[in-house]
Amino acid sequence: MVEEGSKNIRLGSLIGLLVEEGEDWKNVEIPKDVGPPAATSPPAVPRPSPVPPSSVPVQKERTPGKLQFRLSPAARNILEKHTLDASQGTATGPRGIFTKEDALKLVQLKQMGKITESRPTPTPPVTPTTPLPSQAPAKPSYPRPMIPPMSTPGQPNAVGTFTEIPASNIRRVIAKRLTESKSTVPHAYITADCDVGAVLKVRQSLVKDDIKVSVNDFIIKAAAVTLKQMPSVNVSWDGEGPKQLPFIDISVAVATDKGLITPIIKDAAAKGIQEIADSVKVLSKKARDGKLLPEEYQGGSFR
Repeated sequence: MVEEGSKNIRLGSLIGLLVEEGEDWKNVEIPKDVGPPAATSPPAVPRPSPVPPSSVPVQKERTPGKLQFRLSPAARNILEKHTLDASQGTATGPRGIFTKEDALKLVQLKQMGKITESRPTPTPPVTPTTPLPSQAPAKPSYPRPMIPPMSTPGQPNAVGTFTEIPASNIRRVIAKRLTESKSTVPHAYITADCDVGAVLKVRQSLVKDDIKVSVNDFIIKAAAVTLKQMPSVNVSWDGEGPKQLPFIDISVAVATDKGLITPIIKDAAAKGIQEIADSVKVLSKKARDGKLLPEEYQGGSFR
């Protein structure tokens, strides 16, 4: 059996048994053919047709100790076309992949005369007694490792390695919501230069009356008023068409030690600056203390 929370389970492994109510799982006969596939048994390879004894097959030999690269398809094509070897350059792609750009740099160095072509070592000709069919010239082979390199804890990361960081449930939700907000919500971007000199003067006058508000509170109010003046923008999309919303709710981003939380300022257009400021302070504190109710935030997504 596999314990809950286990990782790196091999494909085909037995993870559990299902029995009818009242039955004892210990009495269930486990099929003998259930289990992880044997790692040592290589896949069956079709045998080629017999070759006449007089012919000598040409075998490719790998150079011992030669650095192997993982090539992108475009890089492989460029290297083969210009008779170059990936070991003459440096792989800069993710997880140590030799990219198209890396291959083009080698071509440029070759054109500048800084490197030479990588030609196979000549072998003595073989004179077969039986003529062999015409064969295409052999292309260099670059094996691809099945498992990407992993970094070693406590040691500097090598090129192409990465460090896996465990994520909490709330961070998974935040990542999911932020991705959905970007990929499932239609976006349009505009920029404008604003003179906030008057806003700063009003803010200073409120501070004299012991009313503490931030510039962000004014931005929330301005966004809410703009949406009220342009109701066609205050809509949501459900896959069939836009649905105009009856209220104007604005979310604000609050950074916490558990991630980014976005509390909602309900009906912001109907609230004054001080009321918005008080709501932001209360919701931000509840977010940092982990006491926000489900209806008070968007689960980590922007709206």
